[in-house]
Amino acid sequence: MTTSLSLASAESASTSAAQRHRGSISAVPAIDASQTDEIAAAFERKTPFIIENAGQNPHNVDMSFIEERFPDLQVTCFNPESNSEHIQLDDLLARIKRGEKYRLRADVFLGRRLDRFFKTDYFDRIRGYARTLMDLILHFFAGKKWAIFLSTPECKMSNHAHINSVFVIQLEGRKTWHLDFRGLDEIEHKDLYPYDFLAEKEPNRELELTLEPGQVLYLPAYWFHYTDTDEVTLSMHYLFAEPMSYYFRPAIRSLFFYELFKRPLGMMKLALARNNEIGFGDKRKWQRTKTEAQLSFLMQNDYS
Repeated sequence: MTTSLSLASAESASTSAAQRHRGSISAVPAIDASQTDEIAAAFERKTPFIIENAGQNPHNVDMSFIEERFPDLQVTCFNPESNSEHIQLDDLLARIKRGEKYRLRADVFLGRRLDRFFKTDYFDRIRGYARTLMDLILHFFAGKKWAIFLSTPECKMSNHAHINSVFVIQLEGRKTWHLDFRGLDEIEHKDLYPYDFLAEKEPNRELELTLEPGQVLYLPAYWFHYTDTDEVTLSMHYLFAEPMSYYFRPAIRSLFFYELFKRPLGMMKLALARNNEIGFGDKRKWQRTKTEAQLSFLMQNDYS
């Protein structure tokens, strides 16, 4: 009886902390890059915000740019049937131009090739030049500092949250983001993946924003998110981890400890895997291994 009461109290405390954390903002603020003190304060609050006029795409990287420089690069994308497909980049872009539904999600191979066209100094300054153990694993052992996302109209994705934070540089097209924060007991699909939390979409409680080319979005670790798009969009994502003090915050620690003790192997597998999105889009495998209820959820989100 004592254990049950303790667990119930812990869940209640977690929900309360999550509600306070989520309720700290009613809209995602947009801050001009010249307002450095305001950006620093927003980053310290660890809630999402947009930076305008940051100038973080000095080489004007877009679809034409990557097609011209890396046409022969082999990439793994998700095809119109939501299956993983290995394809040459110029072939992929040609299919997209014909209106076919394809996606690149968290492509770190292309991200590494584009690394030299972007600088981390700007984000390092915002972070106070902090370096964490997880940064060491992500950036140096796994080579996952930058990742490219490419979406076409009608692509869907699950509402998900993960252990790393990200700065998103919107390169081309407009993309609508839906953001939310949840306590551990509010998450419907804790273990559908060996990493990442998944949850049902609840538009009435989500923060919504549309990211324009040139804008930068800060998305802290464990904030749930998914995107919609009516056009072809391209974005570059700078991946990093927060200091350990963040993961011990009341609103965060139950999520962190759940991963640490319930699925440490999944976390390490994700961190060290050559392909950043292991499992995402593996429709054929899921159809063999997931329950009908799980497949129903995944089908609504293009199996991703």
